[in-house]
Amino acid sequence: MTEVGQVQQFMGATLANSGFALEAVDSTITYLGRPAWAVYYRGADCKLQICWSSREGGIDFMLAPLDAPNEFGLINRSKKWQFMLALSDLNDDLVTPPVDAPPDIWWAWRIALFNVHIETARSVLHGK
Repeated sequence: MTEVGQVQQFMGATLANSGFALEAVDSTITYLGRPAWAVYYRGADCKLQICWSSREGGIDFMLAPLDAPNEFGLINRSKKWQFMLALSDLNDDLVTPPVDAPPDIWWAWRIALFNVHIETARSVLHGK
């Protein structure tokens, strides 16, 4: 299964419980000459993007207002996409898994990271 498929497999229920519905998938992105992908979700008050690039090597969560285009957040021509972790000032005390950890461990960590930071990041995005 591709990483894009794993996003929905591992995080789909968590995202739905937070009010996000799958909006689009783009697995054809090239970022700085290397492969990348993004999965876009729409909530009642904002958009969520889960993205990856082989250049950066990690999966990122990004938030944007509802009027943001579905564009790869690391390129961000609209200047509307922001990193979820940059919006949240919470200390999550989560231990990053080792590089060789199996995918289910990495996804469990990402779910925990999302759950800790999403509400604060949403509030900051909306200036609350």
